[in-house]
Amino acid sequence: MSRTEVRTKDKLLEINGVKPKVILPDGTTLNATSESSDRLYTMKRTGDHYYCTCPAWRRAAGAVNSRTCKHLQSLFGVGYEEARLELTNPSTTSASTPSSNLKRRAVKRARGERKVKTGVVSDEELSGAGAGAKPARSAAGSSSSSSSAAGVARPKRKVEPVQRLAKDVSFKPLLAEKWDIEKGKDPKGYLISEKLDGVRAYWNGKNFQSREGNPFYAPEWFTKKMPKDICLDGELFTTRGDFQKCVSIVRTQNNPDAWKFSVSYQIFDCPSKGDEPFEDRIAFVQETFKKLRIRWVHVLAHTECKSRKHLLDMLDDICAKGGEGLMLREPGSAYVNGRSKTLLKVKRFLDADAIVRGHERGTGKNANCTGALRVEMLDAKGRPTGKLFKIGSGLTDQQRRSPPKIGATVIYRYQELSNSGTPRFPTFVGERAD
Repeated sequence: MSRTEVRTKDKLLEINGVKPKVILPDGTTLNATSESSDRLYTMKRTGDHYYCTCPAWRRAAGAVNSRTCKHLQSLFGVGYEEARLELTNPSTTSASTPSSNLKRRAVKRARGERKVKTGVVSDEELSGAGAGAKPARSAAGSSSSSSSAAGVARPKRKVEPVQRLAKDVSFKPLLAEKWDIEKGKDPKGYLISEKLDGVRAYWNGKNFQSREGNPFYAPEWFTKKMPKDICLDGELFTTRGDFQKCVSIVRTQNNPDAWKFSVSYQIFDCPSKGDEPFEDRIAFVQETFKKLRIRWVHVLAHTECKSRKHLLDMLDDICAKGGEGLMLREPGSAYVNGRSKTLLKVKRFLDADAIVRGHERGTGKNANCTGALRVEMLDAKGRPTGKLFKIGSGLTDQQRRSPPKIGATVIYRYQELSNSGTPRFPTFVGERAD
């Protein structure tokens, strides 16, 4: 496929006749400086989403593809951002929404408000997130003005408004502890299920929400036949090894076609009957959905564990098929709101080496010591690859106070490589003695 064909298929290159001042290829990042401090915020494109790490973007309501902030507006132009928000979320018509505030912010900038500085390359860009793409131009170097983009006339789209859902933090899901492959307790008698590489989703009788209480905007047809009188715990799932695509689909608002023939809901518990033994809860769910017969809803299969070898053989089989791992459920256990040893996750992680390139200060209890190591991946022959990432998990308090020196080679454990080629869930193991 030619570059021209690729650009033509990119729906963000032009929206209702409005083009962005800066073209940000998929996976590419830029940094923006704060106007009130020397802090840097990262702007990134992933698929049809534009992210910014600033507080305004993170606190904004709605799905990730229907948010904006002054940094994105300065980079792409107010008119373009207004068109993008109207496309992704046609219900943003009130005076309190970001879309309706864009023009007022453009007027402020026209009166002399200082523009955001962009063009600082981020770690993710260095790691090859935008491999094969041209670097984005600086917003300061663009000749187009925000006011000119805002003045482009666009036809109004007649789309049914999407209901804005509120965050609900009233429910805390059951969370698993880790099962040590070498030293873990005897799993005989536990119930084994596959650990799906999807998005945890709690059904509250009205809509799906994340483990943190944030809503997922599932299409109406997806939830129409779901039971309204019980709560369910499960996973929104596409297929093995497809985590990033699954996240993109379920977090995107007003995009029902992406769910078709792609997303399923895999149920593994019923908090509504949390006081009953797990076996009774899962039997109730199986009987319920046997009657409802919803094609995209499934009850996750469970197998009784016969021995440690049986568990590890199943784990190897799942991993060979591209799965993430297994879950162990204690027989007869109740549903616990929070982390519990009645639910255990079983994984095999990969090990690799990296070279320390820097230290990042932590926050909270780690505010006065190292929060994460900035490292560069090494290939199988120990040569630097140019892919940078951070390792924050696995460091002890002593290691945070006295971290491995810059230039030292460290061992890290990870689950798999992301689409950009960097490790997912890297954990510090130790410093290489050689």
